[in-house]
Amino acid sequence: MPSAAAATSALQSRRALYVGGLADDATEPTLRAALIPFGPIKSLDVPMDYAKGSHKGFAFVEYEYADDASEAIYNLDGAELMGRTL
Repeated sequence: MPSAAAATSALQSRRALYVGGLADDATEPTLRAALIPFGPIKSLDVPMDYAKGSHKGFAFVEYEYADDASEAIYNLDGAELMGRTL
């Protein structure tokens, strides 16, 4: 039987998504607006490249519920945001 920590980690991994292919001018509020229709967002992290002064072109989003993350994947995989394919 899996431990509680393993079960929590597995659930968390189903709620967390990698979002790649972000346009250079994409901002956190823009990304949040594109992702929020699928459910409540627990966290959104857009790693920065401080040498360039912009983000690195990808983000991590964690939804409150795994079903919401699945719905976001289904609807956004290959979708276009600000002229770039996610």
